[in-house]
Amino acid sequence: MLYIVKWIYSWLLPLGGIVLALGLLAAYQRRRQSAGVKWLAAVVLVLYALSIVPVSNWLLRPLEQEYEQPAAQALDGDVIIMLGGGVLAGVPDVDGEGQLSGAAANRFLTALRLHRALGLPLLLSGGKVLPDDASESAVARRMLLSLGAAESMIYTDEESRNTAENAAFSKAICEANGWRRPIVVTSAFHMERAAYLFRREGLDITPYPCDYRAGTGISLYSFVPQASVLADSCLAIKEYVGLAAARAGLQ
Repeated sequence: MLYIVKWIYSWLLPLGGIVLALGLLAAYQRRRQSAGVKWLAAVVLVLYALSIVPVSNWLLRPLEQEYEQPAAQALDGDVIIMLGGGVLAGVPDVDGEGQLSGAAANRFLTALRLHRALGLPLLLSGGKVLPDDASESAVARRMLLSLGAAESMIYTDEESRNTAENAAFSKAICEANGWRRPIVVTSAFHMERAAYLFRREGLDITPYPCDYRAGTGISLYSFVPQASVLADSCLAIKEYVGLAAARAGLQ
């Protein structure tokens, strides 16, 4: 009964309720033979498809499987580069202000664990995208220091605003410090584009994907539209567009 109630709730609350309402509206318009019903039905179908787990996983999996996550003991690098993935400004944290978003927090945790396992310096790449944003690198640096990382092992790039700038500015910092074998940590769905742009800069990187989104479990709830799943589908589409733009020289 618990699962039935949760399933019903999923169809009443957004995003399920919106898809259901639009579907009922499309059915009503079809009965009235209203013009544009086919377009409405198409919008409902696309919105529903992008909001369910099987379709989202289908979009994400080719991106996330492009690079396998190597065993930590097999890594041969001289610096760990963590790419920014979002930050929330103006909110309280344990020892300061500003916090990393979900993707950035997962990347942060992975980079910290690798740092402790390998003893390599950390390069935090990511600045302010908009003037009122917090600096991703500054927030991550504060968190690393509070968790006991040595200040001498932390380097920051607070200027980059996108992946192309991550690669370009990281290259300059690597060259200044004599690093030649960087380990790049970013979300698995983002790794293919990041690796392409870093290698375009001439860096001999080892990709270390994390923050996976496409799981293997499928249940009844996998076919209920969910806002978080829609967001993952949008991330995948953004990556395909971004990768095409990078290969076309537009980034």
